[in-house]
Amino acid sequence: MPTLLAKQCLVEDLDLDHWKRLSDLAMFHWRQRRLFVLHEGGKVIRAYDTALGEQAAPGESVGDAQALAERLLAEGRPGGLEAVWVLDPEAYHAAIGAAERALDPSQGIDAYLATEWAARFKEGACAYAPKSDFLFYGLPWDRLARFAQRMLPPSCTYVLGVFDGDALWASCFAQLQDGMIVGLSTSAALDPDDVKDVVGRDQHPFLLAAVANRYRRPAFGWFCQRGDFEAYMLAGTVEAKDEVFQTALMRQRATFDFNILVDRGITPLGPMNPGGQAIAGADREANPRTKTPDPAEPGPSAF
Repeated sequence: MPTLLAKQCLVEDLDLDHWKRLSDLAMFHWRQRRLFVLHEGGKVIRAYDTALGEQAAPGESVGDAQALAERLLAEGRPGGLEAVWVLDPEAYHAAIGAAERALDPSQGIDAYLATEWAARFKEGACAYAPKSDFLFYGLPWDRLARFAQRMLPPSCTYVLGVFDGDALWASCFAQLQDGMIVGLSTSAALDPDDVKDVVGRDQHPFLLAAVANRYRRPAFGWFCQRGDFEAYMLAGTVEAKDEVFQTALMRQRATFDFNILVDRGITPLGPMNPGGQAIAGADREANPRTKTPDPAEPGPSAF
């Protein structure tokens, strides 16, 4: 099981406003309104809503737990319900316990949480709606892990720039080494003179250059408007996040600058038609979509 966060990840140079804005969005799903339905081998024993408290049991028995979770979510959405769990506590505890006993203690907390998430759905332990892959603080962990392991150069920095109008509303710089995040910071790490001229998303190349010079690592990143970033972070499934990400790109409200990547056919936050070669982590020159163009072959004109 791969991990993204190095055990010795340095966190420094934080703009407190930027960090709080990012943290509030990352922690949103832990504060959302949820409904828990507990059962013992199919017999319902309790229903609890995190906003309304104890609820009447939705029937006496659980047949298809996933279907029940999805139905209850659909019925509760108009009233503000955002997620439903249907759990068999005994099976749930057994599944989590087995996963914890098998876990490699050398792995990071992100790998542990991903393993625990997968274990929840084994042997009928629980069902969850909206059905989704594991999200790590609002981010698609599987995709990020695959991206970091297969697509990045050995040393680089990921740059997030979120703009509210022309103002830089939030930022995050993640230094990566051999597929692991070894440092986290914000625009406070830069000389104020380097940041003051970054006015609007179209100035993102200057932000990338400043970050690359600061950390002596090539930089790439995602630059978007506040509304699209908030919608992305609050989306409850990987598929919903993909739609937000792609829509922002197509409507030219966001930019993903990925020129340094080993394979430019895939991004960490949303798919960009990567193709089988890119997903398999094939070398750039082996991938017809990303290999160096042959000057003897006709190609599309520049635009």
